Amino acid sequence: MYKSTDIIIAMQSYKLSFTALGLAIPDSIKVAEVFLSCNNWENTRKILTDNNILQSRTRSRNKRVIHEIITRLSQLTQEQLLLLVDGSLEEQKLLLWFVVCKTYTFIRDFAIEILHQKFLVMDRMLTSNDVNAFYLQKIDIHEELERITESTKAKLLSQVFHMMQEADLVNTSNQIVRVIPTRRLASALSPDADFAYRIYPAFPEEFEL
Repeated sequence: MYKSTDIIIAMQSYKLSFTALGLAIPDSIKVAEVFLSCNNWENTRKILTDNNILQSRTRSRNKRVIHEIITRLSQLTQEQLLLLVDGSLEEQKLLLWFVVCKTYTFIRDFAIEILHQKFLVMDRMLTSNDVNAFYLQKIDIHEELERITESTKAKLLSQVFHMMQEADLVNTSNQIVRVIPTRRLASALSPDADFAYRIYPAFPEEFEL
């Protein structure tokens, strides 16, 4: 059941810049490492830019990727950032799915309304019809979706699938994969526990400590 805060958030404009970047696992870990060494996001940006730590091919791409990753990771707590750096690959992937859901409400809404709900009713196959139906439903309340081209729409929906596969939430056959969080991950996500379990194919009790 949605809370009143969910309705308010849902009415915010969708930020669609995630098309330029997937989960960005290696780069996100590098950015987190730099931040944890200085504990300042502006200094982090400068260190990354001056030393081309992400090894982008062009200056413009380097700037864009740094901006996007810092926008995401700056929403994480210290404990979450530490787990992103020191955790297992599974924990890192699930944390990055969590942060893209916090950053992009389009992805968050899809995760809660489609991915999580299908899991709960034991419908484990995610189809293009699910994605298209979600998109058409959201056009009614998000005018920004009406203004994008068909090619951009296709890229948006393809990127959502790509990120779910990167996070191992959906396999290559588009079957939903159940998430059982580690105790470390559940602990790191505890400040956002009510929100966190709803973005995964998981049961709420699995996030209880």
